[in-house]
Amino acid sequence: MASSSTDQPNAKERKYDRQLRLWGANGQQALEASHICLVNATATGCEALKNLILPGIGKFTVIDDATIAETDLGVNFFVDVDGVGQSRAEYTCKHLSELNPDVQGSYINDSLSNLITSDPTFISTHGITDIILCSPLPSHLVHTLQEMNPDLSIYHVHCVGFISSLRIFLPELCIVETHPDSLIDLRLLNPWLALLSFAEKATRDMDAMSEHQHGHIPYLAILLHYLEKWKQEHGGGFPVTYKEKNEFKKMLLTGMRTDVAGGSEENWEEAAAAVLANVKPHEIGSGIREVLEDDRCLNLVQDSGDFWIIARGIAEFIASPDQGNGLLPLPGGIPDMKAETRDYVTLQNLYRQKAASDVAQVAQNVSRILAGLNRSETDIAEEDISLWCRNANHVRIIRYRPFIDEWVVDLFHAKAVYSDLKYNPETLLPIYIALRAYQTFYDDYGHAPGQENGEGDSPELITHARIYLRKIADVLKLPENEEFPSSDALRAVDVWCREVARYGGAELHNIASFTGGIVSQEVIKCVTKQYLPVRNTVVLDGVQSKSAVWEL
Repeated sequence: MASSSTDQPNAKERKYDRQLRLWGANGQQALEASHICLVNATATGCEALKNLILPGIGKFTVIDDATIAETDLGVNFFVDVDGVGQSRAEYTCKHLSELNPDVQGSYINDSLSNLITSDPTFISTHGITDIILCSPLPSHLVHTLQEMNPDLSIYHVHCVGFISSLRIFLPELCIVETHPDSLIDLRLLNPWLALLSFAEKATRDMDAMSEHQHGHIPYLAILLHYLEKWKQEHGGGFPVTYKEKNEFKKMLLTGMRTDVAGGSEENWEEAAAAVLANVKPHEIGSGIREVLEDDRCLNLVQDSGDFWIIARGIAEFIASPDQGNGLLPLPGGIPDMKAETRDYVTLQNLYRQKAASDVAQVAQNVSRILAGLNRSETDIAEEDISLWCRNANHVRIIRYRPFIDEWVVDLFHAKAVYSDLKYNPETLLPIYIALRAYQTFYDDYGHAPGQENGEGDSPELITHARIYLRKIADVLKLPENEEFPSSDALRAVDVWCREVARYGGAELHNIASFTGGIVSQEVIKCVTKQYLPVRNTVVLDGVQSKSAVWEL
């Protein structure tokens, strides 16, 4: 993705300019290395695949043994009347391929069941990295696929009528670039010598400064100056409580000149506004703590991934009194502020130099760890270590629960469902339960509820839903006299079961399109390992334009 020597963007950078601003060259390379498989070229599946082809995935494969029916014409924009009776896989693949000539498309005119039965290594031999499963599919096929391919990223989608759901499974997702609102960490309560020296020089003889000089002291220097003053007056302590921070704000505002144009100084107001957010002890977040305390970080082996080796280097940095001394590496960024350009650049360089120093120390740790694992000390690029250090306090690891644990209703699943049904009066779980009943019905009969018997199938769906809810109560060993679920929740479940039967397995294009957007968004997050994906189930209510996310 590098530009030419003239620093002009190349053709690919011009084509993908806007998305590169979202996930950068690393994210784009990850997309281009992916091979996405779509099982069942439904309207939802084609919309999801469209949204992945346009930003430039590497390859896609459509697997479908169905032929195009007239019912497809009103909902799927990638088929037309000329295709009726033809292979849906071939026809949609042809039209999807036209969206982006850089993406390689292929199709297989067969069912996924036949393919993995005849060749259990089908997924790996075809290099498929991610697979989107669009209902209807038997649940045992989903479970079998996951058991046979434990490293495969699977996205299971239901979309009928006005409702849809997405269930994600990945074995493990290690995310360095979570893209928080801000990476700024000023370390005002843990300043280093060079920063203190800058603040002391910038605030020296403030009373003798001209109006211009006084009004252009960087607010970081103002905060550090008054923090030293506070420490002297409070036995070496910092303002910690909300009350103390307000007192601290009043203290620093006594230094602001009011006999100036506008009656106040912008830099001092910036300092006062920054107190609550920035005058605080450095905290190591729960997400990075989970990573650093993980067994894969504590007990490295020769084939440990770069993520875990860098994590161990960070852990050693934090633990060393000569390195982090209890602190994470400094990200190195500072916010905009009113200041002279030379002072702002000096301050910016101080933070960058400290961040670079921290990266160098972590890199030394990583080199030593690699040598101890009998690997080359240059196996991990310093730019990867730098990226890790810059994002260290926002790194996350997500492990998804297997489909089978949810389907058989284990204790974790039962607790999650019970809690939301019990304490959330606006819960969308009745939709999830109705779609689960839909899946059970399909497993029993091989066709969608309502497809042949219309709303006459709704009593059976309601029965499946009640059996599931009784199973929740049994797993939790709820007392006989406890009302679960409430009458309102039961009524909502019954309503949605009747709606699902009324839909007869049909899709609506607007809901399919919206759902396809949700699916593709989550696939991109997982493929690029950026941002935070759903963990692990999302449901859409197209009637109320609401969605909900649970870990089930």
